[in-house]
Formats: sequence, structure tokens, C-alpha cells
Amino acid sequence: MSNYHLLTVIIPAFNEEEGIGKVLAQLTSELPEAQVIVVDDGSTDRTAAEASGHSSVRVIRHAFNRGYGASLRTGMETAEREYVAWFDADNEHRTTDLQSMFELIRRDRLVAVIGQRENQSVSIVRAAGKLFIRSLGRTFDLKVGSDLNCGLRIFRTEVITRYLSLLPDRYSASLTTTMLMVERHYPIAFFRVRTAKRIGVSKVRLKDGLSAISKLIRLIMLFAPMRIFFRLGVLLIVIGLTYGTYIAITEHLGFPIAGMLVVLFGGLLSMLGLVADQISQFWLSQLAARPLQHRVSPDKQAD
Repeated sequence: MSNYHLLTVIIPAFNEEEGIGKVLAQLTSELPEAQVIVVDDGSTDRTAAEASGHSSVRVIRHAFNRGYGASLRTGMETAEREYVAWFDADNEHRTTDLQSMFELIRRDRLVAVIGQRENQSVSIVRAAGKLFIRSLGRTFDLKVGSDLNCGLRIFRTEVITRYLSLLPDRYSASLTTTMLMVERHYPIAFFRVRTAKRIGVSKVRLKDGLSAISKLIRLIMLFAPMRIFFRLGVLLIVIGLTYGTYIAITEHLGFPIAGMLVVLFGGLLSMLGLVADQISQFWLSQLAARPLQHRVSPDKQAD
């Protein structure tokens, strides 16, 4: 007997009538015991009707388009199983990869398994944007894998639901959860997946890429503010001391006021980093200690 009765699969869908039927047919055929939830994010086409044609699938509808992250949050708020997976509605993900990831998270007692696409098919602009985001992440020592926004991933429901308030409404939910798992030091694994041909048109736009860059900086501020404030503060202190010492030696006029101000400002930034880090760690620890939003009962697991 398989253990897929422990799994909930969340599928966010916005105007995906072309691909949603094929995706659901594969999931319900190969994972018949899993709970499948489609969150129709205010679609204007027949997405909801196509999803409702599968009797074993639960369809939740947003009255208006709220965003990819908001759809995932809605689905996870209603998930009833021990594990919850994200699965896109455009046919890019393979059910076989999800099955392998599910076996991995259970076998190794992990909190999350995050997909890493091997054959990403993107435009030059999107590829450049992703390269910039990865480079920015490496600058701040973020060990978040090579693919920051793969939509195929699986979590322990009791852990991820503690942090639902952190998920943004739009397209940075994948980045947010990856950083969350890494920076909170949960046991996770990255899993190489291959994508199939997309059905339909991507909803991601240039403004979403710019938003992702902004979100990455904000996440670093949230999870590891020391990496910004402390490093910048130390840099300013070194610059101020180097400049002041050089002027004092060469001009014989004592340590300059400008150098002292730079050193002082660097010290203040470093102290600000320490305070911000204490606030961040306290707040995140409070989220981690919140009562469980989901208690999976044996009765619900077997339905």
C-alpha cells in the first residue's frame, strides 16, 4: 500500500484551461490516494469548470485575481494531510518527480524537498534576471540552490503552515520558502527535476522579476540583517580608519573629522545590524513556536 494518503497537492491556477485537465488527469491517475486542491485565482476562462470535472479534486475559487502566492496560501490553509506539495497547472511538472520527492522527504525525515529544474526554458531577459538574482544571493552567502523559483516542492505541513504570513501574494513565494527553509536551518534537500513542455502562456512579467529582486533584499533583511548592516558597517570603519590614518601620517594634522565621521557611521550601522538581528530572530522564533494550524487526523488521512 502506498503512502500517498499522507499527501496534499496544491495547484494554483489562473487562466490555465488548456493545461489543467491534463495535469489533473495525470495526478489523479498516478496518485489516486492524494488530496488534490486546485485554487482557481479568479480565472476568466474555463479553468474552474475543467478542474470541477474531476470528482476527486477539490476546487477553491478566489473572487478576483489575488496572485500565485495568495493561491498557495489559500490551498495550504485547507490542506489536511501530513505533507503538502506545490504543483503547477501548466503541465511543466512531472508526476514521477513528485513521487520521487515524496519518497525522499519521508525516507530521510526531511522538512522540505525543493525542485531544481535541469532544463529551464526561458527568454534571454528572464535568464539574465535569474542570473542577477542568483549572483546577488551568493554575495550574501545564500545557499539556496541553483533554481530559486521552481514551483515543484514539498513540505511538512505542520512546519510550513507556521510561516504562511510570510508568503507574498505574487510570484516570490518560491524564493521566500526556499530562504525560510535554509535560513531557519531545517533539514531539506534539493532535487533535480526535468520539465515538460508548457501548455499555455507564462503569467510572469518583467515587473515580477524586479519585484523578486526587491523581495530578495527584503528577505535578507528579515532572515539575516547582519549580512547587510554589519558588513557595510565594518567596510565603512575600515575605509574611515584607512583614510584617517593616511591623512594623519601624510599631512601631520591629526586624525581628520571626515574619517572620524565615517568610522562613527560604520559603528552605528554595525550596532543597528546587531539590534535588527535580535529582533528578527525573536520574531521568527515566535512564528516557529505558534500552535499548529493543521492537525492531521487518521480519519482525514484515509478519506
